[in-house]
Amino acid sequence: MTRFLLLILLLSLVFIVKLFEWNPATVTFKYLPNRSIGMPEVTLFVLALGLGAGFVILVHGMGDLIGWARHLREAQEEKREEKVAALWKKVREELNRSHVPQALSLLERLVSLYPNHVEALLILGNLKRMGGDLSGAIRIHRRARVFDEEDVRLIVALAQDYGKAGRTEDELALYREYFRKKEGRNVDALGIFRDLLVRSEKWDEALEVQSVLSRAFQKGDRRDREVAVLVGLKYETGREHLLRGETDSARRSFRGALKIDPGFLPARISLAEAQRREGRVTEAFETLEEGFRKNRDLAFLDRMEEMALETGNPDRILAFFDKAVSEEPANAALLFSRARLFGRLMLVDSAIELLEFLEGRENWESGFYEILGDLYLRKQDKSSALEAFRKGIHAESHPARYICRHCQNRTPEWSGRCLSCLRWNSVTVHPGFLVPPDSTRAEINRYPDGSNLSDPMWDTFYLGHSS
Repeated sequence: MTRFLLLILLLSLVFIVKLFEWNPATVTFKYLPNRSIGMPEVTLFVLALGLGAGFVILVHGMGDLIGWARHLREAQEEKREEKVAALWKKVREELNRSHVPQALSLLERLVSLYPNHVEALLILGNLKRMGGDLSGAIRIHRRARVFDEEDVRLIVALAQDYGKAGRTEDELALYREYFRKKEGRNVDALGIFRDLLVRSEKWDEALEVQSVLSRAFQKGDRRDREVAVLVGLKYETGREHLLRGETDSARRSFRGALKIDPGFLPARISLAEAQRREGRVTEAFETLEEGFRKNRDLAFLDRMEEMALETGNPDRILAFFDKAVSEEPANAALLFSRARLFGRLMLVDSAIELLEFLEGRENWESGFYEILGDLYLRKQDKSSALEAFRKGIHAESHPARYICRHCQNRTPEWSGRCLSCLRWNSVTVHPGFLVPPDSTRAEINRYPDGSNLSDPMWDTFYLGHSS
């Protein structure tokens, strides 16, 4: 091949020499306005040919040079990625061994070599937060978000940094920014955001988030639980409106909750309260009566009793008690509630007669005997009162009248949400007597209509305790 090229070169030189012989004429070539030079025509031809060939060689040479530079850069990048992969492997090994200081050191080296390694930045920030370096964790996770703002893991990690640092508003702002975006529909992130809003008692905003979250699941247990939370948040927004005196908005919220779950007791009780505040007392009584007919929960009778005494209308609650007792004459809890009402209305003889009838039928708590003793004192029967109080001392004492069906927490006031386990629709009136230990939970959990708090509809998330 080389000999062939040399042969071609020699023949080309011979040809050029012959061209000089065959073309002796010269031309005047001006290379400046006042400068010129005479040269053979063949020389001009050869120069033009040489310049063209040189330009072609230059262009191809630059392409080869650029390709070589690119290849060199790719080789360097490949070596760096190999080094990063080796470091990343060592990081994972150290983390698996719980060698956090060594892992931190390796991660620092890794992100210095590869500044946009999102996984390394995420773990490095998390380790700094675990070590108490909250400002460092925030800085690292912010840096990671520069490379990928939509990575949900980075959003949650940075939010946790803010939460640990006590920067709740920054935490909320971060989730709000994510939620307002089209991509902001990750159910785990929305669940955390919802819980944060619930802890902050930002009910309207929590309801907005939960409305999206509850639609994110197909029919099944998870959707049922999310819908149950949605009902609870509708109730809370209604309570907020009610506290501000916005009874019309409150009623709409409570009716919205009941439309989804007609058996949601707190919404029906609060709806009656809103109606009472508007002066619609008869309608409020009808709302509570309808609720009791649906699930026979004593909380409805308790609210009706309070409303009747406040509005000076005891005949209505007495008549309703008569009807309820006629339907369930063996219901000890219902009869005890009726006896308490007799005592509050100063129907002492009727109250004593009913309590004496009930005394041996159940294992009553001390509250039963305190009421009975007070009634005896009103009749000036001190010996019977003393005996009742003595029995009360030996009975189990739980002065709180209300109980959570789920966690059994006792509380002196009724509320739509248990303050202990944070579940909605779980607080009811305690029957006043002790149920055998093996059936206590089942008895209190179960409504008279057969529904149970252990069903998915009632078993809502433990809000406010998400990590």
